[in-house]
Amino acid sequence: MIRKIAIFVLLASMMVGCDNALKSNGNETIFVTITPLRMLAEEITCGDFPVEVLVPEGASPETYDPTARQLTEAEDAQLLLSTGLIAFEQNLVIRISNHQNIVDLSEGITLLRGSCTHNHCSHSHGIDPHIWTSPRALKRAVSTIHREVMERYPDSTKYSDAAQLLIERIETLDQECKQKITEAGAKAIMIYHPAFTYYANDYGINQIAIEQEGKEPTPRQLTTLVEQARKNNIRNIFIQPQYSIDKVKPLAEECDAEIIITDPLANDILAEIERVTDIICGSYAE
Repeated sequence: MIRKIAIFVLLASMMVGCDNALKSNGNETIFVTITPLRMLAEEITCGDFPVEVLVPEGASPETYDPTARQLTEAEDAQLLLSTGLIAFEQNLVIRISNHQNIVDLSEGITLLRGSCTHNHCSHSHGIDPHIWTSPRALKRAVSTIHREVMERYPDSTKYSDAAQLLIERIETLDQECKQKITEAGAKAIMIYHPAFTYYANDYGINQIAIEQEGKEPTPRQLTTLVEQARKNNIRNIFIQPQYSIDKVKPLAEECDAEIIITDPLANDILAEIERVTDIICGSYAE
């Protein structure tokens, strides 16, 4: 009887110890600011941790303001992955005291100026924030996430393997995009909101943005856009689901171009980049 009691006490103390250990590890949730970053976090960590997105589906990152509850939860998260370039992301540094969990994924990426220079979109000096639409920038972001994960779980070799597989997938996409655009002789992409600045720079094509510094184009600018579309043999005009198609209908009719919905905030951003590339190259092959 004494032996059984001793064993029970030992098991009970072990359970208490495990419970305390779990609590001491804190919240294992990983937060990301925008949806495309969720896929990167989930694949690198093999789905071992819940990943939450601050900007809800259908909302625009450029005008979003996180709720008090989200800020509290993000404060306790083990990681908060951010591009570091959108206004609300930059404000997180002020609103969240736990700066050690905030990871700036623009680290090591050559930043570009763009026409998206209104205050709610990016840095005041005009840096374009859309690094996640570039395979090459995404490759660098994966390396940054992998480094941060391994600092917390240095013995988890499976995370290194997963990161390497994701990098190889991105490298394959990069080579395919380059080859398709070169072979098609693609020159330009026309899009309402300039979300493919880094993509266009990577592959030597011109991104023609309809929206100018967050404003609708003037009649004079519309005339210039029509001329650019004809000069560059534009057959498709891209617009994001966050904007009304009515914003580009007159221009599309004038240019005899098809309106294509593209979602730079897609969960599988790699698949969306591949789809956009095929549409661009397909129009030039016609």
